[in-house]
Amino acid sequence: MVAGGQTGRVLITTERLTITPAVAGDLPTLERTWTDPLVRRHLGGPLSAEAAAARRTTEDLTGARAVRAAGDIVGFCFLGRHRSGDTELSYTFLPEHWGRGYAHEACMAVLAAVLRTDAGPRRVVAVTQVANARSRRLLDRLGMVETGRFVEHGEPQVMYAADRVGLSLPDARWQRRGAAGR
Repeated sequence: MVAGGQTGRVLITTERLTITPAVAGDLPTLERTWTDPLVRRHLGGPLSAEAAAARRTTEDLTGARAVRAAGDIVGFCFLGRHRSGDTELSYTFLPEHWGRGYAHEACMAVLAAVLRTDAGPRRVVAVTQVANARSRRLLDRLGMVETGRFVEHGEPQVMYAADRVGLSLPDARWQRRGAAGR
């Protein structure tokens, strides 16, 4: 369900999760994802404390969504612009919450909300390292299809894509309502 909160922040709710635009108060948890070796294994390695502190002061949270379960942040989904011009979905979840289906539930809800919006993109892409088997399985489970491979940052990468026509989106659990909750 997509609805507007009292603060005017659009949110998505699923059976177990609440997904809201990230705010400055979410940065300490986001910073954990930048410095955790498990999270960063396929993302170039963990940032140093100094690099994380510098990033904290410049981080643009536009497109970032905090994913909460029982009120606690379990991860983040991001919507941005890929260099191809497509909308790009990316995600990062805290390791203590891996294996619970949160990433699948959150990413599917975000895809559904974005692709079901009349003014939204017709296609969403996601990129991961070929070696990141967990992420590739997630993208497959989301119904995204592999569209290409390339090398970036010295590592083989794979791009997946979903579009309005080819993706089987969830049912009415994620009905779109206006930002004011209309």
